[in-house]
Amino acid sequence: MMSQPGPQRYIAAPGAYQELPEFLHSLKVKRVLFLHGTRSLKAAKPYLPDLTAEFEVTDVLFGGECSYVEIDRIKAIAEQHHVDAVIALGGGKVLDTAKSVATGTPLYTVFIPTLASNCAPWSALSVHYHEDGSHDDFKVYNETANLLLFEPQVILHSPIDYFIAGIADTLAKYYESELIFDQLQPEDYTVALTLSQQSAKLCRQILLDSAIQAVKDMQAGQLTHTWQTVAETVIVTAGTVGGWGDEYARATGAHSIHDALCEFPETVKLLHGHKVGYGILVQLALEHHETEIIKLLPFYRTLGVPTNFETLGLGAVDQRVDQLAEYAADPSTTMHLIPVDTSAAAVAQAIRRVEVITRQH
Repeated sequence: MMSQPGPQRYIAAPGAYQELPEFLHSLKVKRVLFLHGTRSLKAAKPYLPDLTAEFEVTDVLFGGECSYVEIDRIKAIAEQHHVDAVIALGGGKVLDTAKSVATGTPLYTVFIPTLASNCAPWSALSVHYHEDGSHDDFKVYNETANLLLFEPQVILHSPIDYFIAGIADTLAKYYESELIFDQLQPEDYTVALTLSQQSAKLCRQILLDSAIQAVKDMQAGQLTHTWQTVAETVIVTAGTVGGWGDEYARATGAHSIHDALCEFPETVKLLHGHKVGYGILVQLALEHHETEIIKLLPFYRTLGVPTNFETLGLGAVDQRVDQLAEYAADPSTTMHLIPVDTSAAAVAQAIRRVEVITRQH
């Protein structure tokens, strides 16, 4: 097992972006590639220092998908301009692309998330997609960010749907690792695994206790302690689960359902965390934890997280269950890390059970 707890330096405070020039100078950086989306740059620009006054900046607009085509394009630009560092500003796909560009090179990386939608800013993992948005694969790298900057005002005023998706994605950190940790004997626990498990439990506790209020605070545009705690839980605490736990705390059942859902064009409009949130329910049904599903349903419905085929926009259940189950239970997926029956038939039965429970409750 190899632990990669997180970025080398993390700053979360108003004015965090102003630390960037001095940090780059300390690394003797002269040329940077600045990767960003259009909306993310517009949101962050009032808070960003003018890097062009002190550095040679190659401005690159993100193509929209963390695909190998996009990664190769940006690698070529970085090589052409002989950059020393990649600054990635935006959501998880932008940051994951930057990781894939920089891995195995001397390039420094600075991550500036403009959303609290997942733990991509913290992790050493990239999820890759095809150009059409369907899931491709994921890679775990040897490097994490040199610097991560969290400006509360930028993320507070980001689209709330991404924040809700981030809450659902973070909740999966607990449910996807719970049974794996339960299999361990006391003597199997290292300090790293203990930290990972405690972080997973903390994710669940904070979100179930505070996420609904944090969403209300965000809707009101109020920078509260509750909101920032939940936002940092999505980015930081979630990231430390896999960072410390490695293969004991990676994505399992819920993310396999997410990946399978990506094969259906109807779900393209749904965010990553929305699909993962639904995947949690299927995983719980697979594990015969139906009482926990019932407990989660009011939380899901208050936040607007999908709970069944109807809310996923998939239409008729009978026509899609077996196909979804076959995708999710493919031998190549991480579904099989769960210590229960994860055959396609078992997954299909779990999906149907979720449909029944969500109708009854």
